[in-house]
Amino acid sequence: MPDIHVPHLDEEQDEPASAPAAAAAKPRRKWNSVLKIGMEVALITTGVFLGLAGEQWRENAHHRELAHASLLRFRAEFQANRAEVLRVTGQHVTELKDLQAYLNTHSNALTAHLLDPRKPIPTPVPDNVTDSAGVDYAAWDFALATQSLAYIDPELVQAMSSAYRLQDIYQEAHRAIQQTSYSFTDPAFYIRGVTYYFDDAVVYEGLLLKRYEDILARLDREIGDK
Repeated sequence: MPDIHVPHLDEEQDEPASAPAAAAAKPRRKWNSVLKIGMEVALITTGVFLGLAGEQWRENAHHRELAHASLLRFRAEFQANRAEVLRVTGQHVTELKDLQAYLNTHSNALTAHLLDPRKPIPTPVPDNVTDSAGVDYAAWDFALATQSLAYIDPELVQAMSSAYRLQDIYQEAHRAIQQTSYSFTDPAFYIRGVTYYFDDAVVYEGLLLKRYEDILARLDREIGDK
């Protein structure tokens, strides 16, 4: 007698029920995959951001160290330059006064000498040694080479640049009178020329000292150790 298959009702009921469950599981798996990818992207983005932030912090720290080192060099250089100007300015003031008095006192005799060079100029001639301050520029040159000026207060940089420019003018005046001293042919002309030099030098030195004082006070505040 052939077997007769009697279907299980449970099987018939389970098969229709499994289809909706599989359909519901599919979107969940898809959502979990999207969420996982999103988390991975977020972690990678955070890592990149933290890496860039760390690099930026290290770069800023390097810039601060570079600027601080330059500020220390500037302060030492301006202190040395101020000391050099102070070394000679008193002497130049005295020489200027003495030469002006000499020219005023001996105006007629000097004019007579210019008309007839055989007539000697009055003696003694006041001291006229043109000892100029030996100012330096090394800190400025170093800051330009390392580009550290970009990380220093712009107003301070402008003030320092102005002081260095005035140093150039001051030294150029000294070079000019040195050239004259090597080639002058008449002492009366040289005495007048060196008197004009001291007149300019005293003005330049006074301006330099004022600028040095202002810059050194700013540097002390920037460096913050006084």
